[in-house]
Amino acid sequence: MPVGRWTGLDERWPWTLAPTVAAAMHLYIDTAETLSREAVLTSERPGSSPLRWAGTVLSDLMAADLVTYGEELVWERCAGEVRHTARLRIDGTFLLADGERVFATPSAAATALSGKHHHGWSAWRRTADGRSLADLRADLHTRRDR
Repeated sequence: MPVGRWTGLDERWPWTLAPTVAAAMHLYIDTAETLSREAVLTSERPGSSPLRWAGTVLSDLMAADLVTYGEELVWERCAGEVRHTARLRIDGTFLLADGERVFATPSAAATALSGKHHHGWSAWRRTADGRSLADLRADLHTRRDR
């Protein structure tokens, strides 16, 4: 048997296997989103996300008054052909325009919307002035370094 050939499988195997893999991946993503949403919703301290990383999080930008609760963010991709919007929640998380999906980081929101990894800090911009979250984060770091 040649390398890469399995008995019992013909050329159609990708079309047979792909729906099963996609369904399993979707279940994993739904579970992860549900767990993060529950952690955020049961947070005891408004304005502070229970989902902390070593780096800057959106609640840090909110605490420094660089972004505000309820502010709209936009991500225009594919040369402006696709436009996504989200609002910042009081706990420093993203609420997508569908009103149902909540994400703890800009990258998680961008990745969920596109299906592949994106650097959300560079992708998302404030609707009011077009500044990226990466620019705002750099401002925060500049303030801290003074």
